[in-house]
Amino acid sequence: MALTTLRARTTALLAAAALSTAGAAVAQQATQSTQGDANAQAQVQIEPVTEAEINKFVAANNQVSTIATEANAELQAAEDKAAAQEIQASAQEKMIAAIQEEGLTAQRFTEIVQLAQADEELANKLRAKMEG
Repeated sequence: MALTTLRARTTALLAAAALSTAGAAVAQQATQSTQGDANAQAQVQIEPVTEAEINKFVAANNQVSTIATEANAELQAAEDKAAAQEIQASAQEKMIAAIQEEGLTAQRFTEIVQLAQADEELANKLRAKMEG
């Protein structure tokens, strides 16, 4: 259940990262992540996650979650498509900035999400840090 929460919290970031100037690699990773293609994820060479990165990820994820919640509330009140796009762009910038403030890139943040989906041990470590 906590992993589901982690996935839900990162959905907004994955969409934002896919649309950002971070490039096609992040978009491809986000697509793989949302499709749940374990084989494709296993073939992607991703560096192991360090304890320091776990701490950075949890801190960044908390900020991203807050930004996503606020943006979703604003989107509900958006009067038109242009306003909604402006809200999304602003939220995207804030999410990427929050991740970078914690010392990660949006791409590395996404990689950690992918690893957590494929590696139960990492998922448990992230869950423990988030809950503790």
